[in-house]
Amino acid sequence: MRTFEKQEAWEMKPRGLTIEETENPEYAISDIFEYANLPQMRWQLWEAAKTLVAGDFHHLKTRERSGLIYFYEQVERLIEAAHIIHERNKLKNRL
Repeated sequence: MRTFEKQEAWEMKPRGLTIEETENPEYAISDIFEYANLPQMRWQLWEAAKTLVAGDFHHLKTRERSGLIYFYEQVERLIEAAHIIHERNKLKNRL
């Protein structure tokens, strides 16, 4: 795993969220779960992990490959939304 000693300020900002989602990260979380429900998300996560580890994506149709890329983008948005919520909670706890 890469170690990040010091992050640039711009790296700490969301890249995949809209301005509205950045202000209200719950919107992004809701939108992501409109895309796929929990069992679907688990399945896609497992498919992505298997494909990554095995390096075998030839069995996937083009549409399935595109779906995994889209899933990756949604997970990145989820992480960004969670990061915003985490940072807000840290700030509240300091006050």
